[in-house]
Parts: sequence; C-alpha cells; structure tokens
Amino acid sequence: MTTAPDTSLSRTPSPRTPAHRITVAVPDVDVATAFLAELAGPSTVDRDGADGVVSFSPGIEVRLVPTAATATPETPPRLVDIGTNHLCLRVGDVDAAVAHLEQLPGVDVLGDIITIPEGPIRGNRWIYFRSPWGTLFELQQWPDTPGYADTTTERLHHGQRPAADAPLPTLLGLDHTGYSVHDLDATIDHLVTHHQARVVLRTEIAADRAFMQRQFGLDVEGTSAMAMVVVDDALNLELFEHGIPDRQSPRALDRLGGNLLELHATPKPAPEAHHAPFGLTLPGPVAT
Repeated sequence: MTTAPDTSLSRTPSPRTPAHRITVAVPDVDVATAFLAELAGPSTVDRDGADGVVSFSPGIEVRLVPTAATATPETPPRLVDIGTNHLCLRVGDVDAAVAHLEQLPGVDVLGDIITIPEGPIRGNRWIYFRSPWGTLFELQQWPDTPGYADTTTERLHHGQRPAADAPLPTLLGLDHTGYSVHDLDATIDHLVTHHQARVVLRTEIAADRAFMQRQFGLDVEGTSAMAMVVVDDALNLELFEHGIPDRQSPRALDRLGGNLLELHATPKPAPEAHHAPFGLTLPGPVAT
C-alpha cells in the first residue's frame, strides 16, 4: 500500500460544513487516512489537527480520530457488538473491486462475495474486508432495480459521486454507514422523529455458525433484524439488531472502534459522545 501524497494529508481543511459526520477512532490516523485515500482518492482527504477527514458526496464527512494510548493493543469490536460501526463502499463491479483489495498489503478480504437471491435486497452483492488495523469495511454492488422497489416508492440514496482520482475500481461512493444496535424499533423511532429519516426496507436474516465464521470471522450463530433508512436523501444507515448473546457494550470514542454519528452536523465536531440506550453513539444530550 502506498501512502497518499504529503500535500493531500496536510492541506488546510475546507470551511464547508458537512451535512452529516461519521467519526471513527483508529490507532494511527496517518495510516488510516492514507488507506482511505488509497480507496476513495487522495483528493478526498484532509487533515484537521490530529484528525483525518475524508469527504464523500453528497456532503458526508468521515472523521478519523486517534485512540488513547493503552498498555495492551486492542482488537476491534465484533460486528455483532452493540454500537459497532462499519463503512460500506458502493461499487459498480464488486469482483473487480475485490481483486484490487486483494493486492493491497494488510487488507484481509473475508469469505466470499454473497449474492442475495430474494427479498428487499434481492440482487445485492456484498463482501466484508478488514483494514490493515483490523476494522471492518464492506463493499456492496446494487442491481439496477433494487428488490425493495417491488413494495415501496421509498428509495435509498444511490446517487453518490466518486472522486476522479479514486483508485478503487468502479467505486461509486459511500453506500452507507452501518451499526449494530440494542433495539431496532427504538433506533428507527429516534431517527424518524428527530432526524426526519425515512424507512426504506426491513428484513430478517438467519445465519448459521459456518456462515458467520467464513464471512465475518465470528464463532456465533443467530438471527438478525435489519433495516435501512435514509436521511436527507444523502446518507443511508444500515441497522442490525442481532439475536446473539453476550454482545459487548459500545466503546468510548477514544478506544479502537469507538464512533460517533452526527446527523445534521454542526461546523465544529461535537466535543462529547453519548451512548443512546437503543445502541447508537450520538452527540448529547440524546433525545429519546
């Protein structure tokens, strides 16, 4: 993996206020920012003091903040743990994108490309991968007509525009940010009530232990309730309530895998993160 040019990592950030901000804690901001530049393009990255900033259309900011020093290196939270976040990149050809990822040092592509045969995400093709520091990311390729179009006039935002210098083949942009939550219905209610989110699809998913081990490296099995909502026709949110015992609690923003979701972001990032009882980590105080 090459590093992004020094000029792209040291520019003065644009004064533009993002529509929505996704903050993620990483062990090395330089490494994480350079890695995302290798996917989304050097022109998408900036630095803001100790933080890395990666911009996606339309007005979505991914902010990378440093974790606190710990005596023992931490492993990332599991996909099924409460509050866990993953970022999903939308591509036009997932096979070509995976072939590219497999050539990047430190990247671990997990399992196989899965094609959904039926239901509201029929025709969707997806696969997860681990970044060099272990955090989960996802690739997703949507069909021209999504399965959920059979039953609703609502639509996710599929109008992302990639940077012209994006190295990841067929990258279309940030498809969604995904979260494991404690209470799916309460999470949706909060997003609809306080952020004018619209529910686009809901479904139930069952996975056996062999599938979870192959696709996510998890020795668990269970069922999951999943929903996708859209905010401002700009940001898609994927929400999972996993029916799995012994899920860990959300991590603080200064620990590996800690995250903060700022919908309708203010110019200055929120100074504090608060864990809502339903599972998201939000700027406070959290209205429920």
